[in-house]
Amino acid sequence: MVFKNYELDLVVLDRRHNEIVFVEVKTRHHPQFGHPSSAVKRLKLRSLNRAAKAYLQAKGLRNLYRFDIIAVTPSGVEHFENITWP
Repeated sequence: MVFKNYELDLVVLDRRHNEIVFVEVKTRHHPQFGHPSSAVKRLKLRSLNRAAKAYLQAKGLRNLYRFDIIAVTPSGVEHFENITWP
């Protein structure tokens, strides 16, 4: 989904915590390109944060929110919750 010039892969509600979850989906077909989660660096997180704030404001939502990564590789799918990188 493109929202105000920002790309959001998935926006979901975690009902356990009443949190909006902005999910970045990354895929790698071959290990030579590294793990999919390694593609989410500080710049991408900054962009996701801007997109999240714009989304929440436009929708009039005041929920807590977090960022997750779904990493898809030939060997399976991994879910990383509440990601933050130093």
